[in-house]
Amino acid sequence: MTLLILILALIFAILAVIFAVQNPAIVAITFYGYSVEGSLALVILISVGIGIIIGALILTPGAIKRGFELRSHRRKVGGLEKSLEKSLEEQKDKIAKAEHIISMYDPSSEGSEKK
Repeated sequence: MTLLILILALIFAILAVIFAVQNPAIVAITFYGYSVEGSLALVILISVGIGIIIGALILTPGAIKRGFELRSHRRKVGGLEKSLEKSLEEQKDKIAKAEHIISMYDPSSEGSEKK
């Protein structure tokens, strides 16, 4: 999945560069009273870059939160696995003790057969 996202991002970047290079006209950008003139290619590339940075900043807190949750869940699973193994060993010990007691009282078992 990560590779697919990387490939799509690369394709988008290549298309943005091609579009920007094919539009070399000079444009005027006005923002809150400030006016700047520059090539359309540069304006497009800067806009795409700013969009990528803003997108990354928006996604970062969620990714960090998921990382913490994943780490917590992995610790919990590890603890549960250890608990399960301990419980399984206890059950095996109980079964072995029960089989030993049964073999002591069962006349058909090999250890208590009389010839």
